Amino acid sequence: MNTPQTLQLETADDALRQRIIAGKDAVLAEVAYFRQNFGDAFTHWKSDGTRVTNVDLAISEKIFQALSGPFPEDDFCSEENADDDEYRPLASEFAWVLDPVDGTNNYAVGVPECGISLGLLRDGMPVFGFIYDNGRDVLLQGGPGFGSFEGNQPITASTDALVNEKLTFCMHFPIPADALDRLRDKLTTWRIRCPGSAAVGFANVAAGRLDGALEFRSKPWDCAAGHPIGVGAGAEFHFLEEPAFPMRSFSTAMPSFPLYVGTPRFCEAVAEVFA
Repeated sequence: MNTPQTLQLETADDALRQRIIAGKDAVLAEVAYFRQNFGDAFTHWKSDGTRVTNVDLAISEKIFQALSGPFPEDDFCSEENADDDEYRPLASEFAWVLDPVDGTNNYAVGVPECGISLGLLRDGMPVFGFIYDNGRDVLLQGGPGFGSFEGNQPITASTDALVNEKLTFCMHFPIPADALDRLRDKLTTWRIRCPGSAAVGFANVAAGRLDGALEFRSKPWDCAAGHPIGVGAGAEFHFLEEPAFPMRSFSTAMPSFPLYVGTPRFCEAVAEVFA
């Protein structure tokens, strides 16, 4: 899983290039630990009813330790930041947004669809992302202007062809009742996948294995990596309501930001439903 030779990092300024290299190294350094504890991590439940494991906490700490050394001036935002119930402003040019185990429920019980998701923001906007896809044992990385890659292979999500005979996308439940009412007719014909990990869903969109993703429960740490990787692969990315980016402050109590991402054909179909 070396840096793809066709990833044109020379197009980035030095500050961004250094962070891209360091971000990749920080994620890959945690892969062995992630896989060693897959299906065998200690679980407890947070006050909001979501699962967290010792692996979530350890990877969050270790990745931010690796990055805060060379970039102490950056902001560091993790789903597992215990002290971030209150909003804090993001004052630095660069911010790292991490979900150390995306798909924790899958990870804890041994379902392969899970991974590590790390996004890099510049002035509040996603500029580069890294997703380690555990099920495929591969790193995806990329961003606008760089292209996106799965391992050493460039990937594309921009195509007019459907991946199946019907529009095929991922979505996680539950969804709002009004959204269900709008989607009711389409759900009798469209094909739905529920991987249990938003990051893995976004990775599959970027790699062209799904036409798109429609998510109503996505938090910034769910999409901070998938956003730039998807855009770098040629996918469209839209928020249904208030956009998560540019992100000017951070809290683990942030609301969800409903979104859809995918091919032009998929995005046009979703836009018609929610017009």
